[in-house]
Amino acid sequence: MLAHRPNRAWFGQVMPGSWAPNVDSDGVEGKIAGVAAIREHDPEFDENVFVGDVQRLFFAVLEAWTTLKPPLSQGVMAPQIWEEQRAQILSYQQQGWRNALDQLRFTSAIVAGASSENGYDTVTVRINASSGDTVVDAAGRIVRGEAQPFDWTEDWIFQRPASLTTGQPGVPAAVACPNCGASVNVDITSICPYCDAAIISGKFGWLLTRIDRI
Repeated sequence: MLAHRPNRAWFGQVMPGSWAPNVDSDGVEGKIAGVAAIREHDPEFDENVFVGDVQRLFFAVLEAWTTLKPPLSQGVMAPQIWEEQRAQILSYQQQGWRNALDQLRFTSAIVAGASSENGYDTVTVRINASSGDTVVDAAGRIVRGEAQPFDWTEDWIFQRPASLTTGQPGVPAAVACPNCGASVNVDITSICPYCDAAIISGKFGWLLTRIDRI
């Protein structure tokens, strides 16, 4: 359990008419069955590759948050959770604040739940990470929160229409960096060589729809 109330307040919701796998009640067998259901129409889906992609997206989404730049995360977030993130960023900007996740580390992750029902593929990735969690003002003074890094766990729920399949690896596409406008070659994510922003290309095909704290 988290030791304090985190400063992030964007949680999202799964797609209308769908639901997230119940990790606790479905157990490992339910996860295995869900992955099998996805692989029936998408034989290229691979849990390990998916988790690796999520690790990259994890840092990109949280960079967008901590640097107050919501366009950086829009390509991988469903509209509701992205609008929640953007609204809180605008609120922080008006107060001259930002949320600092100092010494952020991605410790581990697994696919904890999966399903393919009601027209959607849904995958829950349980992420173990650590960081400080403070709100700081423009001068870097702590407004609230805990600067000392601590361990935390979240379920990040990704969804896509069940009609989609895993894209084949290819030549990275040239996209405009949403931070500085430079043209950058991006596969799923990359770092802009001009401004160091994490860029999401949109090739992932899945959208982050909800985050549950564990």
